[in-house]
Amino acid sequence: MLKIAAFCNDAAPSNNLVSIVKKYEKEFTWYFFAYKNSPAFRIFQDAGLHIRELHEKSNIEDLLKNISADIVIVGTSWQNRTHLEFIKKARKLHIHSIALLEHWVNYRERFGYPQDGWQENIADFVTLNDEAGYAMAQKLGFYNVVKLRFEALLDDIQRFQTCKNEEENRVLFISEPTKKVASTTFGDENFWGFNEFEVCEEICKNMDKFSTSGLTVRLHPSDEAQKYDFLLQKYPNLSIEIENPYETPLIDSLCKNRVIIGIDGFVLFEAMVLGKLSISLLPSSKRECVVPIFKQNKITTLAGLKLTDFEIRSSIDEIKSFGIDFASMVKKIANEKK
Repeated sequence: MLKIAAFCNDAAPSNNLVSIVKKYEKEFTWYFFAYKNSPAFRIFQDAGLHIRELHEKSNIEDLLKNISADIVIVGTSWQNRTHLEFIKKARKLHIHSIALLEHWVNYRERFGYPQDGWQENIADFVTLNDEAGYAMAQKLGFYNVVKLRFEALLDDIQRFQTCKNEEENRVLFISEPTKKVASTTFGDENFWGFNEFEVCEEICKNMDKFSTSGLTVRLHPSDEAQKYDFLLQKYPNLSIEIENPYETPLIDSLCKNRVIIGIDGFVLFEAMVLGKLSISLLPSSKRECVVPIFKQNKITTLAGLKLTDFEIRSSIDEIKSFGIDFASMVKKIANEKK
């Protein structure tokens, strides 16, 4: 039985890997690695997976040798670089490596760009889960790009098709740590000229345009629990719910709410795929929404908003028909000479 060593740090690849493991748990022997303070550790733990905790001084080469790994899979991140060490050590040990790419942003940066020789950091194979991501990776010159079935989204589609009667006339705002990211990345929390609080308050002030007073604010996994509590007092006429992403599955939230609004991010793509009204509200020319949702659904203001201006169309069939299944991919790669 093939032995797979998997390392993740960020939430997105971890969630998809959990869905993959659920489907192919018995076909391979799995070893999961993560730092205890990472989103991946919590996601793996909640899924009941046995995790081998990494430390700053962990010897990755020895870890891979000790389990005699046949395949190394990494989730990629542009903030954490441990996945590059797993790729590097896999290459040294003549083990095939696979990098999971997602979310249409910083593909090259995840492998060290713009530093010289960054291409040498790329895994032997990289996977994409949708046509837009695949086209982007191809355009950027990545080699051995694999179209891989999007198991996490397919799981959500299955759940969605059983919950259509649960929808309420509510707006869902998807929070993100705009100020924190701008400060960390550019040294200026107002680098983009706006923040998540301003976007959320514009929605609050224009709820009548959605013919509802019901607003759900879904916290980002890195948000503080009380981040938006001030809204409850400031907008007493609105029915505002603050949602903990660790307590409410995303798909349940998407089922419940009629309109989905965010700044950027994968949730907008999933909402569009499901046939929800998905809107990017990004009030700045200094930043572009990279999510491949309908162009007319990317707006800079709610002024003059008409719901008829937006496009709503499910693309569930496209997701269902995209890519190769995980087991077939791994077995094909394992049979290739390293």
